[in-house]
Amino acid sequence: MNKFVTGAVVVLGMVGSLGWGTTAQAKTQWTAGSPKQLRGAWVQLRVKHIGTDTDVSANALMLAKDSVTVMTGFGDQAYGGKHLAYHVKRGTYYLRDYFDVEKTWNYTKITRHGKKLTLQEYGKRKPGKPFQQVTAKAVHLKYNAKASAVLLK
Repeated sequence: MNKFVTGAVVVLGMVGSLGWGTTAQAKTQWTAGSPKQLRGAWVQLRVKHIGTDTDVSANALMLAKDSVTVMTGFGDQAYGGKHLAYHVKRGTYYLRDYFDVEKTWNYTKITRHGKKLTLQEYGKRKPGKPFQQVTAKAVHLKYNAKASAVLLK
């Protein structure tokens, strides 16, 4: 009997956890715009030498009051416009932006430690469709004061 009860609780918990992600996402309170603490340019340049060739790529987060550009070497790009919003939970910022071309909401988790930033995409949603959880690689960026001064004018 105990095995049956334990098994039932585990199965219900697993099934329930799959559906609760979308419900919690829908109930989250979002603040319009972007958080002041993260505004600016955050960049990670990567240089890779392949024989006599040099490959330079950059991961970046460019965050202004009303717009965001996220570019990573992993192939993902998100451009937020009018529909940029965020919320904070336990020191982690959750950013939501709308990519007009693909008609997609992008969700990015951001953690700041001084002049360093870690960002990771955690979900996507197309209008009229349920929230889709995504597991993306984490990207570690550093604050770029020169680029930030131009961006925040």
